[in-house]
Amino acid sequence: MTLLGLQVWSLAPDDRYDLGVEVAAVAGAGGGGPVHLAGFSAGATVALGAALALGEAVRSVALLEPAFIGDDDWDPAEAAWRSRQREIFARPPAERIEPFRRLLMRPGIEPPPPRASWDWGFRDDLLEQMLFRATGFRSADLAAIRAPVLAVRGGRSNPRWEAAHRRLAEICPDFRESIFPALHHFAPPFREEPEQLAELLLSFWGA
Repeated sequence: MTLLGLQVWSLAPDDRYDLGVEVAAVAGAGGGGPVHLAGFSAGATVALGAALALGEAVRSVALLEPAFIGDDDWDPAEAAWRSRQREIFARPPAERIEPFRRLLMRPGIEPPPPRASWDWGFRDDLLEQMLFRATGFRSADLAAIRAPVLAVRGGRSNPRWEAAHRRLAEICPDFRESIFPALHHFAPPFREEPEQLAELLLSFWGA
């Protein structure tokens, strides 16, 4: 397994970018051999796109709160999520960050203070456009993933991810989930409970 960062962060303003750029990087790192895919947020959406592209080379897919699981509104929760995102992203960049952070949390729970200052830039726009407008697959397409799929979410994250897990369970032939009740999108398990996550992933991969 090769761990990759999203390619978008290395781009210049005029570089081409879409999901295909990310999937090509995953395929290149895998070298054509068996791969285990894992990703968080946007990276989890890339993992799904790569799993569809790489087919039988994929041995497993581990998802931590994927940004999107397809271009369709597969549930009222997803339709509401997309509608709220459209509203947020229609604002000037300086006005997007705080409402976007609150969107990712369970209603009634405020996000923690940012770990570092964050100015919305062109790379954020590219990533948003790729994920929100043109992932290139629909949720029903994920039925083609024959490898085991593990989805991990935080109990304090927006319930939209709970709905996403239900959708994945309906579609993916071999699906399982794990919940970290006290965690959320800004306190992911790889940072807050790395030993427990490592044990979960090793058990998943070993099976």
